[in-house]
Amino acid sequence: MIDRGVIPPITTYLFEKAFRAGTPLSGTFELTPCCNMACKMCYVRKTKEEQEAIGRIRTKEEWLRLGEEAKRAGMLYLLITGGEPFLYPEIKGVLFGLQKMGFVISINTNGTMITEETIAWLKQCAPSRFNVTLYGASDETYEKLCGNPKGFTQVKRAIHLLKDAGFCVKINFSVTPYNVHDLEAVFAFCKEEELVIQATDYMFPQTRKDSSMIGKNELRFSAEEAAYYMARIMALTHGEEEFVNWVDAKKSLALSEEMNDDCPTVETEGDGMRCRAGRCSFWITWEGKILPCGMFPSEGAENVFDTDFLLAWKEVYKQTKEVRLPAKCTTCELRKECKACAAMVITESGDFSKVPEYRCEMSKNYSAACMQLRDEIKNRKEN
Repeated sequence: MIDRGVIPPITTYLFEKAFRAGTPLSGTFELTPCCNMACKMCYVRKTKEEQEAIGRIRTKEEWLRLGEEAKRAGMLYLLITGGEPFLYPEIKGVLFGLQKMGFVISINTNGTMITEETIAWLKQCAPSRFNVTLYGASDETYEKLCGNPKGFTQVKRAIHLLKDAGFCVKINFSVTPYNVHDLEAVFAFCKEEELVIQATDYMFPQTRKDSSMIGKNELRFSAEEAAYYMARIMALTHGEEEFVNWVDAKKSLALSEEMNDDCPTVETEGDGMRCRAGRCSFWITWEGKILPCGMFPSEGAENVFDTDFLLAWKEVYKQTKEVRLPAKCTTCELRKECKACAAMVITESGDFSKVPEYRCEMSKNYSAACMQLRDEIKNRKEN
């Protein structure tokens, strides 16, 4: 297992420059909300019937036209996601068209639809990275969490196909009460396959799926449990010995490390949003709504297919700069460890000025959770 990816200095430089200039350097195109799995905690997934009742998916030509507009505005990095993007009927044409525009393209996928045939044409458009979501380490877990009794077998095969073809593969793993028993096995799998893994047990409220779910997610751990499993993730990521040494030295073990190169913190003055969302990156939903990031509520958002992209981006940028986060968080002694972002604040509280209580409780419990896990590790080794 590779504990973290390496971000090239030129990438960091470009994002810092774009952040200050308000250039939309990075974007996400959410091609479809449909997925061939039914993961219990998914915040966007819809059946084909549910999707059609809301509206149509956009055509290849519409996405390519949007790509051209975003390119002129400054976009270089592009993430393709869903739902499951390989369910999008014109996925091949979209990827080839976007690749010709010169974008650095990454793809989010659950991996279950990638076959030898898929690999053959993917080699021709050469995405820079595949972010494969792993939901467990067995078919049994996949059946329980995702409704797919062959899921792990399919994903493992896809990972091998992608690696053999020379593609860069990163693993995303969300720990839930339904797959927590596979936590160590997932990390062991990534170590064996020499894969970068980014794991989290923080689950956003599903407000994009249901606007009444502010501060609610029935499928996540209690805040105290989440703090403990985040400590477990840290120990698995860095190794138990290093984790124990950190806790003994009383060093800061941040809840949210800068492992995620999609939304790292960018230092700025004041109490506004400190990440890239809405400052130099954006997210387009399958309907065409432009958001600072994919976790933001979409009600009232501009539809980029009905207007000029640059005008829509400028409005998002303006609104983002006006956001002010909770004053209480600014002076909190746990601020650096907590790193509560604007998306957490708005989905947990429904108001940028209110404290995200669930995340706050995670932070308050985290230090004790780290010490508890340290003692468990020491006792296990002694016995």
